[in-house]
Amino acid sequence: MIPTPATRLANGTVTSPSNPSHRPLDIDKLYYTRGILSVQWSVDGEHLYFDTNITGRYNIWAVPSNRGWPVQLTVSDERTLLQEPSPDGRFLLYAQDFQGDEKPNLYLLDLAEFTIRNITNTDKVGYRDAKWSPDGRSLVFAGEREGPGTYPVFQFDPDKGAIKKIVGHEAGDCESIEYSPDGHKLALTRTRNYQYTGASVYDLETGNETMLAPIDDKTTTITGGWTRDGKRVYVTSNANDRGVDAVALLELKQGPEFQWLTLQDWDSQLVDVSPTEDKFAYVVNEAGNLRLLLRDLNGEEEEIPPTQGVVRAARFSPDGKRLAIIHASGDSPHDIWVYDLKARTLKQITDSLVGGLHRENFVSPQLVVYPSFDQTPIAAFLYVPANIKADHSHPAIIYSHGGPQWEHFNSWFPGLQYYTSHGYLVIAPNFRGSTGFGREFTESLRKDAGGGDLNDLVAAVDYLISTAYVDPNRIAITGGSWGGYLTLMALTKYPDLWAAGVSIVPLANWFTAHENEDPVLQKNDEWLMGDPVADRDLWQDRSPLFFANKIRAPLLLLAGHNDIRCPVRETEQMAEAARKNGVTVEVKIYENEGHGFARRENEIDAIKRSAKFLETHVGQRSTKG
Repeated sequence: MIPTPATRLANGTVTSPSNPSHRPLDIDKLYYTRGILSVQWSVDGEHLYFDTNITGRYNIWAVPSNRGWPVQLTVSDERTLLQEPSPDGRFLLYAQDFQGDEKPNLYLLDLAEFTIRNITNTDKVGYRDAKWSPDGRSLVFAGEREGPGTYPVFQFDPDKGAIKKIVGHEAGDCESIEYSPDGHKLALTRTRNYQYTGASVYDLETGNETMLAPIDDKTTTITGGWTRDGKRVYVTSNANDRGVDAVALLELKQGPEFQWLTLQDWDSQLVDVSPTEDKFAYVVNEAGNLRLLLRDLNGEEEEIPPTQGVVRAARFSPDGKRLAIIHASGDSPHDIWVYDLKARTLKQITDSLVGGLHRENFVSPQLVVYPSFDQTPIAAFLYVPANIKADHSHPAIIYSHGGPQWEHFNSWFPGLQYYTSHGYLVIAPNFRGSTGFGREFTESLRKDAGGGDLNDLVAAVDYLISTAYVDPNRIAITGGSWGGYLTLMALTKYPDLWAAGVSIVPLANWFTAHENEDPVLQKNDEWLMGDPVADRDLWQDRSPLFFANKIRAPLLLLAGHNDIRCPVRETEQMAEAARKNGVTVEVKIYENEGHGFARRENEIDAIKRSAKFLETHVGQRSTKG
């Protein structure tokens, strides 16, 4: 058994909510609900910038910070992702990739002239962590400009248009870059395999770098900001005896002691640092609910409502008096709220639901815990349809999240709400390998991918049956990315358990995935699975492609043609192998998508295909949508 904080969770009786507002949801209406990815303040605090898919494509919009009509700032058919405005208010920085290839260029939008400039002008090159200098005269970013998979730091002068390298990648690839308040130093996160990270400070005037927390083989330390005097750096780290994430301060010297600020049983992570005083916002992750708190360096803190659901982002206003928050929950989509720190009032700024939909039309997931094969407690969110009886007659879906180093949160998943409204129980386990339950739990998949995590999903079958709601012969499994991989593993390793499977952007063959994927992912694979030659037997045993002849259940495969994480060939070869086994196999590849589907028409097509497929092989007698 792996000890985790989940042992402290209470496990109540599973019930079907009584809800007179319940009705089967319509897919088109549900997927016109808006998504919001990030938020930034304008320099004068009068507006909020955010990226949303109101038009069916993610573009950047602005809305008055006191609430009002939003205005679209960028107009593109490609996915446009907000970065941040320049401190002098001249420019808005954003990133834009091509048809989901995750290799964006960086753009400057002139906020006076509304002209747009591509400042990187590259093809198939990744950029990340772009940040403005405090005076707005330059910005820095990490990028692959010197070779695939390598991320040194570059500096851009917006007036001269010049880009120069300022920090190399030899000490580790760079991410999470933060300027010091005086603009003379950079706090950097360094990594060699994207599993373990260290923190350093680079002096822009002398060229000297001080390693605050060296990269090792067991901990993660991520930079997040500075104290106002520029003498200490905020980090989120699990370099403690408990192996849990917490916010700490590090002095600017070689290997300083961690000054822990939020260390507790559950993971906590830095969200933002006040620009005007030594105060910071952080979240506590309690089994998939993210609580937002404010804390100062004297230890005084307050919790910001609402207390259930998730906080995707929180940003201090330029004057430090307000927080812009993106909040969602299992029964409510992402919206922007503004919290006034002095008045302690919360105001909703955006409304993402459309077409007469209300929170009462959705199911709030129940947090449950069940024992896995070795008695390790597995926390999961269970979505139970309204107004049903515990008569062992209902279909069910096991939903596996991606990652694996990710987590199913009490957040907005419209597809799961659709299935629940049409009579399916849905369980979303946080299987081993997930984040949020301590370092040992997360790292337990090393040399065991597709092993312990898969067994945790199989244990969810017994748990579902024990609720007395579920028909054991009508259980499907689905998921995307790592969840797509585990769907294929489940169908091949436990073929008699499932009525159907829907695998979305999956990995199917470790050998070809490693050969064809992005170099960053190759490093991750080697950390997780070892060497493809020395550990060949493991790689083969955990590749569902080689066991396609075991599949008995109907299979639907969905993929994006431009996927750099799980290349489309993974889906194609799995479909070919499964068809040889004589089972029903349906495939759809979206030519203008990558690792997941960002264009609304593709999102809707994918969920309609999935719903029809599951209805045919598992579900209810009739559906709309």
